[in-house]
Amino acid sequence: MCPVPNRQGRDVAHKIHPDVRKLLNEINAYRVKHGLDRTKFGILAANDGHLLPRLETGREPRRSTVEKVRAFMKGGK
Repeated sequence: MCPVPNRQGRDVAHKIHPDVRKLLNEINAYRVKHGLDRTKFGILAANDGHLLPRLETGREPRRSTVEKVRAFMKGGK
């Protein structure tokens, strides 16, 4: 995964928790496979169009959000 700059242009990839980084990798693989952009994925998976930018800047999701996202990627809701 390449460095992700925050709004100030600083690299924040080092601040991302390893579990969140793993989730982001899974999400990005799913998005590529299914041709979804970042906003559309967030809306469909968790009703949050800003989900991926928030995760990429180091925010840790709630357990319920992770469960929603993983359920979406498995084909259920």
